[in-house]
Amino acid sequence: MKKEISRKFCVAPMMGYTTPYARKLYRILSRKSFLFTEMIAVKSLIYSKNRDSIINNDFNNPVALQVGGSEIKDLQIASKIALDYDYDEINLNVGCPSKAVQKGSFGACLMKDKILVRNCIEALQNDKIEATLKCRLGLGRELNYDFFEAFIDEIAKSGIKIIYVHARNAILSGISPQANRSIPPLNYNYVKKIKTRYPKIEFIINGGINGLDEAEMLLNEFDGVMIGRLIKKNPFLLKEVDNKIYKEEKKRIIDEKVIHKYFEYINTKVGFESIFRLLSPLLNIFFSVPNSKIYKSKINDYMKNKKIKLIEDLLVKFVSESKLI
Repeated sequence: MKKEISRKFCVAPMMGYTTPYARKLYRILSRKSFLFTEMIAVKSLIYSKNRDSIINNDFNNPVALQVGGSEIKDLQIASKIALDYDYDEINLNVGCPSKAVQKGSFGACLMKDKILVRNCIEALQNDKIEATLKCRLGLGRELNYDFFEAFIDEIAKSGIKIIYVHARNAILSGISPQANRSIPPLNYNYVKKIKTRYPKIEFIINGGINGLDEAEMLLNEFDGVMIGRLIKKNPFLLKEVDNKIYKEEKKRIIDEKVIHKYFEYINTKVGFESIFRLLSPLLNIFFSVPNSKIYKSKINDYMKNKKIKLIEDLLVKFVSESKLI
């Protein structure tokens, strides 16, 4: 039996960032936000000896496992793995434009073959876990609503119930994946229009959302919002989500204990995982703030010497002084 889960506010899958450690921090900050893993290639998911460290869930539900792949048998196995690790959803990435992903025949390039994408979704489906899709509006520099509608028309035949749309095209050559998050123009209207055609499908909007006030406003028109880079830069924004987005009456009290709780968690992983990977969910809060170079220099020195307690103390001081909590 599938769980009834709200996806009003989702933290986007981000390569190198939405690790099990980041998800633990996000869950400490927000009980309600719907979380995602990084995109994981299906072959790695099936054959990697380090699978546990890559997709460990550790009771971070509600959470989705995002995969990249296009081989039907592999996707069927991936869906079973997602169940074994107690994920609430398995999501197929059809939006990543990187060249490495294209070489593996998955990501945004799959939008060229809408029938294959429908077959992939059907391979992921079973009665215990939600199979969903994350896609773009289309491919290339020119927007084309007819292409987007025809793509969704085909995918809808699978019986899919939830589609996440990064409301831009993907440009597969000539610009970087980072530039693909800003150069192709946004068009939320395409998603509004397709929603009128498929009112029973939940459409979650992604792209260009610059704050929680804007996210709250967009929920008047869309079934949910997905935010990535904003959370990457400052995960402490999540402390407002349960109250602001989910309207919990009791506002969460977040203080320095959040840092201590997170370090209590990662201290058990030291020696089994790189210090950088354990700390990466917090490191981006130092960008674009006064004296950030001083903090970053100290942290680099502490990481080299594995002085975890000094890093914890420094983070508590920085976060408190910067009024991030």
